[in-house]
Amino acid sequence: MPIGITEEHEALRAAARDLLSRHASRETMRADAEAETVALPAYWKEAAALGWTGLHAPEAVGGSGFDLPEIVVVVEELGRSVAPGPFVPTAHAVAVLVAARATDLLPGLVDGSVAATVAVGASPLTASVTSGGIAISGTARPVLAAGYGGLLLLPAELDGERRWCAVDESAVTVTPIDSLDPGRRLGEVTVDTTIAGDQLLDVSDQQVRSLGAVLYSAEAAGLAGWCLDESVRHAKERVQFGRPIGTFQAIKHKCADLLILVEQMRALAWDAARGEHDAPDTQLAIAAAAAMTLDGAVKAAEECIQILGGIGFTWEYDAHFYLRRALSVRQLLGPAASWRAAAAAMAKQGVRRKQNFELPDSAERYRAEVREFLSSIEGMSPDERRKPIVDAGYLLPHWPKPWGREADAVEQLVIDAEFRAAKVRRPNLAIGAWAAPTIIEHGTEEQIQRWVPKTMYGELSWCQLFSEPGAGSDLASLTTRAEATEGGWLITGQKVWTTMAREADFGILLARTSPGVGAERHHGISYFILDMKTPGIDIRPLRELTGQAMFNEVFFDKVFVPTDCLIGQVDDGWRLARTTLVNERVAMATGSSFGAGVEGVLRSVGDRELDPVAMDRIGAFVAEAQSLSLLGVRAMLKALGGTDKGSESSLRKLVVAEHDQRVQEFGIELLGAEGATVAGDALGWTLGYLSTRCLTIAGGTSEVQRNVIGERILGLPRDA
Repeated sequence: MPIGITEEHEALRAAARDLLSRHASRETMRADAEAETVALPAYWKEAAALGWTGLHAPEAVGGSGFDLPEIVVVVEELGRSVAPGPFVPTAHAVAVLVAARATDLLPGLVDGSVAATVAVGASPLTASVTSGGIAISGTARPVLAAGYGGLLLLPAELDGERRWCAVDESAVTVTPIDSLDPGRRLGEVTVDTTIAGDQLLDVSDQQVRSLGAVLYSAEAAGLAGWCLDESVRHAKERVQFGRPIGTFQAIKHKCADLLILVEQMRALAWDAARGEHDAPDTQLAIAAAAAMTLDGAVKAAEECIQILGGIGFTWEYDAHFYLRRALSVRQLLGPAASWRAAAAAMAKQGVRRKQNFELPDSAERYRAEVREFLSSIEGMSPDERRKPIVDAGYLLPHWPKPWGREADAVEQLVIDAEFRAAKVRRPNLAIGAWAAPTIIEHGTEEQIQRWVPKTMYGELSWCQLFSEPGAGSDLASLTTRAEATEGGWLITGQKVWTTMAREADFGILLARTSPGVGAERHHGISYFILDMKTPGIDIRPLRELTGQAMFNEVFFDKVFVPTDCLIGQVDDGWRLARTTLVNERVAMATGSSFGAGVEGVLRSVGDRELDPVAMDRIGAFVAEAQSLSLLGVRAMLKALGGTDKGSESSLRKLVVAEHDQRVQEFGIELLGAEGATVAGDALGWTLGYLSTRCLTIAGGTSEVQRNVIGERILGLPRDA
C-alpha cells in the first residue's frame, strides 16, 4: 500500500507515476546524472504546470492550499523513480518558508520559475547584525541541489544560535562538489553579503530539520518501494539451478522482509506528514519516521543489489542509483541514530502519538443506538448483562446476523469506542471465537443451534485440536485417524500444544478420514466437534520452558464421535480449517500487546539517564512500535473507506511477535545482574522473555509466515 490511502491521494499518486514514467525514464535520468552542467529535469515544467511545486503552499501565493499529506504522495513517486533534480529540496524550502510565514519569497517557487534548496547537513555560516542588515559570510558545504540559480536556505550562527536565512544564488559563489548521488548535485556555497532582516527566517533549526525529515522519509519510502518491486520481479524471472530463484527460501524471506520494511516505512512517512507540525506528538512521529526510513532505504537498496546478484553491481543497471540516493539522504539528514535518540527522549518524557481520525456521518446513527443500548444495561453485573449483549449482536458485531450485527467497519469502531467509554467489558469467547464462525458458515442448522448460542452465552468452552507432534505449521501432515464405525467415527492419534484441553467442554478436531499423499495431503481431512468428556481421551499437561503448563498433549484411543458431530462433508475439513485459522490470526493480531512491552521498558528506566547505546535501542523500539500501530490504523482506515485493507494486517502478526521478543530481551538487559534472578522486578521480565519465545511459533512459525507472505502477497513461485 503506498503512502496515500484515500481515493484522492491514489489519483494524485497515479498522475505522478504517469508523468514520471514519461519524463523520468532510465534514459533521461542517466542523461541528467551524467551531464556536465546542471539543468532543471524534463519533468519539471509539467509538474509545475500541474501545481505540484506549490501543492503545499497557501492559495494566496498561488499554491494549491494543501499540506504535507499531499506533497508526500508526489515525493514518494519521485523516490520510486529516483528522479533527478531539485524537486524535493524545493518542496522542503516551500515547507520551511510557509512555516516561517515568509510568503513574499514563495511565488517563484510555487509557479516553478525558481528552484530552491535547504542546506540540511551543511556547515553553518557566520552572521552578525549590522546597521545595513544581517551580514553573513563563510562557506557552507555540502549544499544539496546547489547550482540551479535559485533560492538557497542556508544555516548561519547568530549570537550563538543556529538560524536560517534565505539568499539568492546570484549573491553567492557555488563551486560544484563531486556527488555520491549524481542525480542531485552538491555544491560548496561561499557567501560574503548582507541580507535584509526579513531574509532571516522566523523558523527554528528543529522545524527545518523536522520538515526535511517528513519529505525525505517519503522519498526514502519510494526508493525502498522500487527496490522491493525490482527484487520481486527479478526473483520471479531469474532462473538458476533450473528454477526461478524466488522458489528458494532464502530469497523468499529476503523479499518478505523487504515488504515488511517498506510497509513500515510508508506507514511512518504517512503519519509524520499528518497533524499539527509543531505538536509534541507529531514531532515524535517525525523522529520515528526518520529513525526507520533513513536506514531503511539504504537497507532496501543493499538487499535489492544482493538479490539481483552480479547484474546489480553494474553501472548499467539502476540499482546503484537507488543506493546512492538513499545513502546521500541519510548522510545529509541523519544520522538515523540522532533521530532514534530524539524519539527515545520524547518517549521517556511521556510524549505519545495521538491517532485521531474522523468517522463518516453514519457513525452518529450507530453511536445513538449503542448509547441507548448501554443505558438499558446500566447497573447490571457482568453476568447479568451478557445475555442482552449477545442478543443485541454486540458481543461480536462483525459476525452475521443473528449472532452479530453484520457491522461494517464504521459501526464496529463506534461500538468499541462507546463500550470503552461506558467501561463495559464484553466477554471473551477465547477459542470459541475461532470455532463458532466455522460452525455458523459450514454447519447444519441443528449443529448451529446446538453449539453456537451456548458458546456465546458462556455455557460452553472450547479447545482446538489441530497441531500434532509431526504437524505444526505443516498442518496438512497430520496423522490422527478417524475410522468410520456404526453411528460415527473412531478417533485414534495424538494432538499437542492444546490450550484449555482440561477445562474445555468441546474441541474442534481435525482428523484424517482418507489418505493424503505428497502435495495432495490436505485432501482427506475432516472437521469434527469432540465432546472432551468422551471415554478414551487422555489429557496430559505439557510443561513449557517457562515452568508453567498452559499447553497439553491429548491422546485419543478409539474415541467415538457421532456422525452428527462432523461439520461439513467428509474429507472437506481442510477448507473448513482455513476459516478457523483466519479467525485465529485476526484474533491474535488484534490482541497483540506489543505496546505494553515498550511501555514496560519506559517505566523500568523512569527518569534515570541512560547511555547512548541504551537510548538508541529504546528509540529503535519506539519507532518500530509506532510503525506496528500504524499498520493497524492504516488497514482500519482502508476498511472505513470500503477498500481492500492491503497487506498491513497480514504482516503485523509476524512483526509484532519478533518485536515483542526483542523488547522483552532488552528489558532483561536493563536489569543487569538482577536479570539472572526471578525475584522482584526481574520476575516479570524473565517470565516475559521466556513466554514470548512461543510468539514466533504459535499460529504459524515466522519462517513459514515469511514463505506465505512471499507466495501469497508477493506472488513468488512455490518450491515444488
